[in-house]
Amino acid sequence: MVHDTYRQTADEAVAVAHRVVWATVTTVDRVGRPRGRVLHPIWVDTDHGLEGWITTRRTAVKVRHLAANPHLSCSYLAPNHDVAFFDCVAAWADSSNARRRAWSAFASAPPPVGYDPATVFPDGPDGPDFAVLHLRPYRLQAGRGEALARGERPRLWQAPRVPVPA
Repeated sequence: MVHDTYRQTADEAVAVAHRVVWATVTTVDRVGRPRGRVLHPIWVDTDHGLEGWITTRRTAVKVRHLAANPHLSCSYLAPNHDVAFFDCVAAWADSSNARRRAWSAFASAPPPVGYDPATVFPDGPDGPDFAVLHLRPYRLQAGRGEALARGERPRLWQAPRVPVPA
């Protein structure tokens, strides 16, 4: 794998992710078995680097998996074979401030990644069904389908240390 700068890799990965919108998100259970599901993350640049938000419901399976292992992977595949992978540390964002930040990120982003979360969570960001996963990537990989077909390697960035769950 070719190690490129963080900014180039992050920009390309986010471009693919926000065009594809829906990611296969994989967690690991207590005995190391992977479990995939399709979710809708959004990626936001902050002063601390890239962070992701997933608005979701706090299901028993997600709670158990993340309690046993806070790492998850988000993978995207576009119809033209552009790909992006975000390996992350995930944590439930329980503060009202964090829940509102995630809500606002989706509500203010342009479609297709942006949408009105009230269509899914009518009780708002403080409603009982609304849960938020906060993602901190420690590894990013992105590749354009045309370049990959020519044998070029995808862009890759990896943090020197895996971040600690928030």
